[in-house]
Amino acid sequence: MSEEIINRLHLDDHQAMKQVFRLYYAPLCNYAKRYVESITIAEEIVSDVLYKIWQNRHYIQAKTFREYLYTATRNTAINYLTQQQNQRRLADEWAEQLRHELIDETPLNDLILSEIEVKYHDLINHLPEQCRKVFLLSRTENRTYEEIATQMNISVNTVKHHIKVALQKLRDGLSEFLIWFALFIDYIF
Repeated sequence: MSEEIINRLHLDDHQAMKQVFRLYYAPLCNYAKRYVESITIAEEIVSDVLYKIWQNRHYIQAKTFREYLYTATRNTAINYLTQQQNQRRLADEWAEQLRHELIDETPLNDLILSEIEVKYHDLINHLPEQCRKVFLLSRTENRTYEEIATQMNISVNTVKHHIKVALQKLRDGLSEFLIWFALFIDYIF
């Protein structure tokens, strides 16, 4: 059966892909849920895997298609977890570094912190509206991606995209600001 499905996929047979979806979607979601502990994220992972299967259907060379699907699902789930862990680690490192650099309460450090806070809020206010709403729900109300997706009637992937965009704009904007501010401070002193 595996070889037959792979051959049909190579021939762009849409019915073969529908058959793959019917046979494997639910079991793969249950399998992915073991890794990510969220059915919504598990469904997104399996959807991504099946989409990539269709995109790369001409290149699939597997002895057993079932094993291929489960391996792809496991790898995608692990990549998701790694990405989430890296994002949290980087955010924590950045915040900790900033705390250490500005630990002394001096008028200059108070000024720097005040200016950073003003710039931070300005950058948030200039985010696209939906991106800003997603970011604020995540960061100020500590909502999960699933909760945000449900509340805003968007997919978890859309939530992830908005968070990624917001963090990148904040990182870029604050980096530029801090460079300018450091040059300004050097100029004054």
